[in-house]
Amino acid sequence: MRHFSVFTFLYLAAAVCLTVVILEHSDITPNQKTSLLVNAGLLYLASILSTFRFWHQGILRSEARLRDKSAWERNLVMFLPMLLIVVTLVTALPNLLNHNWSMHEIARASVGPLLILLSVEQLLRRSQFRRES
Repeated sequence: MRHFSVFTFLYLAAAVCLTVVILEHSDITPNQKTSLLVNAGLLYLASILSTFRFWHQGILRSEARLRDKSAWERNLVMFLPMLLIVVTLVTALPNLLNHNWSMHEIARASVGPLLILLSVEQLLRRSQFRRES
């Protein structure tokens, strides 16, 4: 049975947005187009994989293994995705704004949505698991 979540649609929406950027701008260099296509493809892949049971169960298994670990190790696993989100936003947004949303900066920042969505999904799944147990 497929399990669609909000994140399935968020991955899909981000991928569609990157695809539209590729199709709407004819002034994209081949390297930028390749970067955008790869990141859009990874988002499409994440949206498909997020519908499978193993996608969710991997997080639950790792959280169950963490139950036997010390508190600092459990907290580190929650802190690292938050750090990844903050670093991605702090580096990408100023670059985009300072360069007036140039195609070069959009291509560089296109990996950001995937990293952020994966991290947020992991954080939410882990917090749900901790509340249930």
